[in-house]
Amino acid sequence: MNQPEGSLATRLGLRVLRLFGLPDVPPDIRPLILATAVQGLATSGFSAYVTIWAIQRLHAAAGAVGVALFIRAASGIGSGYLGGRLSDRRGRRPVILASWLAQAVCIAAFTFAGGHVLPGLALIVAFGPLGPPGSAASSALIADAVPAGERKSAFASMRVLRSMSVILGPPGAALLVAVGGWPTMFAGLATVSLAAVVTARLLIHDPPRRDSAAAGKETADRTLWRDGTFLLFLSSITLITLTLAATDRFLPVAAVSSYHLPVSAWGALIALNPVLIVLFQARATRFGDRLPRQALVIVAATLTGGPFLLFLLNTSAAMIAAVVVLSTFGEIAWTPTAQALAADLAPAPQRGAYLGAFDGSVSLAYAVGPLAALEIHATASDAVVWWSGAGVAAVGAVLAVAALQQTSDPRSAGDPVAATVEA
Repeated sequence: MNQPEGSLATRLGLRVLRLFGLPDVPPDIRPLILATAVQGLATSGFSAYVTIWAIQRLHAAAGAVGVALFIRAASGIGSGYLGGRLSDRRGRRPVILASWLAQAVCIAAFTFAGGHVLPGLALIVAFGPLGPPGSAASSALIADAVPAGERKSAFASMRVLRSMSVILGPPGAALLVAVGGWPTMFAGLATVSLAAVVTARLLIHDPPRRDSAAAGKETADRTLWRDGTFLLFLSSITLITLTLAATDRFLPVAAVSSYHLPVSAWGALIALNPVLIVLFQARATRFGDRLPRQALVIVAATLTGGPFLLFLLNTSAAMIAAVVVLSTFGEIAWTPTAQALAADLAPAPQRGAYLGAFDGSVSLAYAVGPLAALEIHATASDAVVWWSGAGVAAVGAVLAVAALQQTSDPRSAGDPVAATVEA
């Protein structure tokens, strides 16, 4: 994936990276980050408006749309693992290209749904399992190309560019709707997704694999599902992300319905999340590198669930803004750290399968978390939601620290298989 340092694309990309505190992104992953940012424009615009389309254009019942979105999230639980495992056998690039191309085709298919409710909802569900294989393969490609000590910064770089896509994608989709209606939006987003596929086809190549993978590939799932340390860490990922998903999706409901925040004001507050990630992710990651891993996990979990307890004291607009900011910094501290730790725990020949399982745990959390929060809200109160989120995050932190204590042997970091052979 090496690109000539003097190329126009490289110079422009480096300027953008330096602007947001990312001057040292390894050259081998710059094309992947660029292509992922283009793909993110399409998927973020699509995700921002597909629910509105289903209700306004299809006139689907809100409950039916909610079920479709739940199934869509749940369907990604296994597809990321399967895609990552396939990338261990066939290479990262083919899986990335296939995943993104399938997403482009699915988005384009929405232009033909018309006003038919069932086909439209079926397409929403169908979109769910298409993205996780590409995400798992992309994460594994980063881990293949970047030494263990630099992976957290590399994942942070990817996150910054994705957040830029989240900032730009929805306004772009809104412009397409305003210009030509829903069919124009879906056709435009599908075109952007195809552009990402073309970019990936031209620029992305699998880096050399630094492993003798033949034996490992044949035992990928047996090794993963018997790897107690990784499964313990995976449980912590699920719990902390469960808090993140539940509070993230429930907060707008509480802010608008319980705390009487105007809808327009919430729209401005939610924009803080991607903006803060773009501005501070890289710098916060470098600061976090100074902390021991266990301490960083505790800080991240505390910021992920703890700030919501402030609503027990005050529910003003200023407090809502403060909670959004604090929880975003928890997300900033946790996400690239968790990705890098998962990559370090994965045996090199089975990295795709491990990181696919990681993505599956995130999908599980986003499928279950919002439903759990809404159910607690319906049967108890907002306060119980906030206490539950903080408690779940604390348990997740305990499990993560326990898993990290089991990996204190430096030989096992990043390649458990190699450590076993040495022993």
